[in-house]
Amino acid sequence: MQKQANNGLSPAHAWIDGGDGSNLSHARIDGGDGSNLSHVRIDGGGSQPRWKQGGREIRLATGVGGAIAAAVLALVSKGAVAAHAEIRTTSYGVPHVLADDYEGVGFGLGYAFAQTDICDIAARWVTVNAMRSRYFGPDEPSTDAYPSGPEPFTNVQSDFFWKSVLDRDLVGKELRSPAPLGPTAEVRDLVRGYAAGYNHYLAETGVNNIPDARCRGAAWVQPITEQDVYLRALHWSSFLSSNALAQDYVRATPPAAKTKKKSVQPKIKRKDLESSITSQSQGPGSNMIALGKDATDNGRGMMFANPHWVWHGPERWFEAQLTVPGKLNVYGGGLLGVPVVLFGHNDNVAWSHTLATPRRFTVYQLKLVPGSATSYLYDGKPRAMTSRTVTVDVRGADGKLEKRSHTFWETHYGTVLQSAEFGWSSDTAYAVRDVAMNFRWLNQQLEMNRAQSVEQLDEAGRKYLGIGWLNTMAADSAGNTYYADRTGVPHVTNAQLDKCVNSEIGRRMREHRQFVLDGSRSECEWGSDADAIVPGTYGIAALPTLKRTDYVTNSNDSYWTNNPHQLLDGYPQIVGDERTPRSLRTRNGLLKIERRLNGTDGYPGKRFTLHQLEAITMDNRVLSAELWRDSVVSLCRKLPARNGLPTACDVLERWDLTENLDSPGAVLWRRFFENLDYKARNEVFAVPFDPADPIGTPKGLKVDDPRVAKAFNAAISDLLDSGVPLDAKYRDYQYDTRGEIRVPMHGGLADAGQYNFMHNKTGWVPGKGWPEMYLGSTLIMWMQFTDQGPKGRSIMTYGQSDNPASPYSLDQVQLFSQKKSKPMLFSEQEILADPNLKLTRVCAPAGSFECSR
Repeated sequence: MQKQANNGLSPAHAWIDGGDGSNLSHARIDGGDGSNLSHVRIDGGGSQPRWKQGGREIRLATGVGGAIAAAVLALVSKGAVAAHAEIRTTSYGVPHVLADDYEGVGFGLGYAFAQTDICDIAARWVTVNAMRSRYFGPDEPSTDAYPSGPEPFTNVQSDFFWKSVLDRDLVGKELRSPAPLGPTAEVRDLVRGYAAGYNHYLAETGVNNIPDARCRGAAWVQPITEQDVYLRALHWSSFLSSNALAQDYVRATPPAAKTKKKSVQPKIKRKDLESSITSQSQGPGSNMIALGKDATDNGRGMMFANPHWVWHGPERWFEAQLTVPGKLNVYGGGLLGVPVVLFGHNDNVAWSHTLATPRRFTVYQLKLVPGSATSYLYDGKPRAMTSRTVTVDVRGADGKLEKRSHTFWETHYGTVLQSAEFGWSSDTAYAVRDVAMNFRWLNQQLEMNRAQSVEQLDEAGRKYLGIGWLNTMAADSAGNTYYADRTGVPHVTNAQLDKCVNSEIGRRMREHRQFVLDGSRSECEWGSDADAIVPGTYGIAALPTLKRTDYVTNSNDSYWTNNPHQLLDGYPQIVGDERTPRSLRTRNGLLKIERRLNGTDGYPGKRFTLHQLEAITMDNRVLSAELWRDSVVSLCRKLPARNGLPTACDVLERWDLTENLDSPGAVLWRRFFENLDYKARNEVFAVPFDPADPIGTPKGLKVDDPRVAKAFNAAISDLLDSGVPLDAKYRDYQYDTRGEIRVPMHGGLADAGQYNFMHNKTGWVPGKGWPEMYLGSTLIMWMQFTDQGPKGRSIMTYGQSDNPASPYSLDQVQLFSQKKSKPMLFSEQEILADPNLKLTRVCAPAGSFECSR
């Protein structure tokens, strides 16, 4: 007989043959279109039937005969996954997942991740299914806001936004699209396996037995579906656009409606009305250096990667290796809840990402039809907005569930938003058009995982242009380096900006490269290139690319100075800024490279060794101090007498200009810099910016600017008034607490020119310093290609697991505190030689099969 099953995502076929009539002789499950399980065979001859796949053998835990037939049919009818993998966990909790196919490696990764950090992602599945209010209450802050943006939006605001995503069936539309827009067969296999592996762990362990007390027994920890994984991918791709604007979308209410009915939105304080579009604060980013054959000691590629991101919660990285012999062998950092490596290396190419500068959306200013706040004029003709009402479950104070609804208003551009900057009046409203809501970036990342040269890596980018908001840089074993923007960018030309940015708010925001276009004219619509992957975006030719054999680097400024010997310019303003001052962190990184290649950094030679790359990128030197310290000391000697002088002058004069744990003067300097406001930091340079010298300018200090003395005196008072000595060290005043253990942290402010960016959420706390790390250096990698294959080191600054009870929660935190790293074990020989190796074989379906040893 033949039985076909389809769960909406995973088609499957099964053939059951009875053999001798009493016992099942064999069963086979084939994946029809190739997107499901490729081959499984069950033989029932004898008392120990076995399940075979790809040469591996698994004993059946159930009986034989009709019981097996029923089990197989039940498996197929539910669309379940049959897969297996080996998880070789090495020191510090790094899983090396080996499987015969993509489904299997996804299965192993999903299991290994759930085993390590299930609580951090379980709530994210709640988020993307619009159920936060059901489990956590409607008015509690959500965990979905951009890490350093405005105040977090509430759970009900998050739910309304994600319910609109679900109601619009964005995942279904993507899945029904063939690649490159929809996921490839390999990505579908990975996702299917990942969801099954996660569920297998959960079924095997039981919610009430989860090792992490943070979610043990919680009703919101539930099995996931493939759709959940795709929703998570949408969440990530739109993190800095639609997802970040969810609060502004939910706030949007027509002015007439405000007087007719009570708003379902929580009350919003005026100070919280700052839009995600205009918020300016210390934010995440990344550092990345790709070195080529002209810059390394062996003439092969070398890479340094340090994503600056959050330390806790669902946006953490997960370090792993994924191996499908002959098809995939990649090591690096992946995102919680997503089954691909986002940055790392394989046998012949290493790559990483940094926050890119192109804008992913534009705001359209609408001229409303007189007398109708929900209609707008377009080329002189009225267009009606459409309304979309969504309903979610909300847990009340009494614990009972009730329904709460919200109506979104949509235009042909996109959804209407409202904030302090973008009001909705009787004559004006604002809507957003966004390019980032897709998951074709999964296709792109998987092909990057498999690429064997920078050229193949770029082929993946050219094919999909799907990465949401990240630059890509790479080095390969042949010694080539590469930078490219391979993302979706709205097709808005400079000429359009000149014509279509015609309002006061538009002109003001254009100065900050935020774009508000005239929504009343069709000529202000996005254009499109012939080679664009999706309509309304730029094609490859309009996006910056750089290929060299010395180096490329980026620290979140635009592409313009990724190598100062070959400046990139002439690109549309929406892509990035050019001939503008670079951040002190960017300049610090460029100086590190240039000094090494010039032989002026105190190390021998003029090329990088792997050891030098690690030491130089973690030396914790502060560029603002290099530029200003001597001038501040001279000023200090002339200041009127007060408590703390001249001791503060002596402390700074002796300071080694680093933010290492035991560098007296680092705390004093940081408070001085923090007391200079953002505007002052850019205005007190003595020598202005010169586009001909982007690394060396601006420089010097206007010591006679009263803001300098004011900031320095404030720093002295901050320390002395709270009992902190002027020669305080970071060892005592910057730290992260794990249980009862306080771990000191080196590094500091990116704005001050610290390459090793470390930031806490509260800022300076009198008497305590900067407690509890919030974001900054995360999974740092240094690697080099050699004649013996890839060799490298890494450190997960916050530990592989966020579970306080896990042995992998504290170990690497302490290692990072000591400025140490661990080897990245890539080859089979290295993995099997690890003294702490643990081998786990996992198989599905859960509860039906048992892995043979």
